[in-house]
Amino acid sequence: MAKKEIAPQLQPSLLNTPAYNYRVYHFGKVERIATFIVTFGLGAFVGYTFFGGLAVDQNGEPTTATTVINTIVILVFGLAAARILMPIRANAIRVQKQRQLKKQFGDFLASLTSSLSAGGTIVQALDSARSDLEQQHNEDAPIVHEIGLVLAGFHNNVRIEDMLHDFGERSGVDDIQSFATVFRIAYERGGDMKEVVRNTNTILSEKMYINDEIETSLSGSKYETLIMAVLPVVLVAMIKGNGSTFGAALSTPIGIMCTFIALTLFVIAFLLARKIMTIKI
Repeated sequence: MAKKEIAPQLQPSLLNTPAYNYRVYHFGKVERIATFIVTFGLGAFVGYTFFGGLAVDQNGEPTTATTVINTIVILVFGLAAARILMPIRANAIRVQKQRQLKKQFGDFLASLTSSLSAGGTIVQALDSARSDLEQQHNEDAPIVHEIGLVLAGFHNNVRIEDMLHDFGERSGVDDIQSFATVFRIAYERGGDMKEVVRNTNTILSEKMYINDEIETSLSGSKYETLIMAVLPVVLVAMIKGNGSTFGAALSTPIGIMCTFIALTLFVIAFLLARKIMTIKI
């Protein structure tokens, strides 16, 4: 079975210069190590809370078997958590970067619409929009870099529509890809670019407003989901820490089985809740 090819973080643009690929996110070396440590520690803590301290003697003192079991639990849960949570974290960063790019793209369309309405050409409007975005965000903002790349392509005899299409493909954002497609068709056929950009800006602004409303309405539910995931760990840690009879019952074979089933159900419920609350417009 062939190994799945991993898309690079940087890929050649039409100018053969490195261009950011927003469809993926790869950790840097330091970030990868730090993320692994955090996720491993989180998994190890949860595993030890639920299944640590087993096989003690009659006086409640740890034995050699206790040490072995604790080590296995820490390694298994730590490595499992790192394997599961690290891709989730990378995907969350990717989505965050795409949302940032989409928001900045909306600002770009607003500025481009204004420049075209003033009677400028496409190239003049792009240059003016880049200047506006540098003041609105900063010189290192992703959209500023991308528009600069489009202009650089134009000055190196690469068509604007091709540069925008390349940008749309790398962005992984449907709205940017759609705009690049519409722009190419309209530009090649001599369409009214001012109207095309204005309509795209209006539609994207409405979609972003609706998305913000949905995010606001779901913020409370997302907070409750986080509490649902943390609360069982806190309760079990408190029960076992107090040395109560119920805590001791969790260390029996039946208690371990019930704990494993309950933990599995909580994980499934948490993942389902995340999936349900992920709404794409």
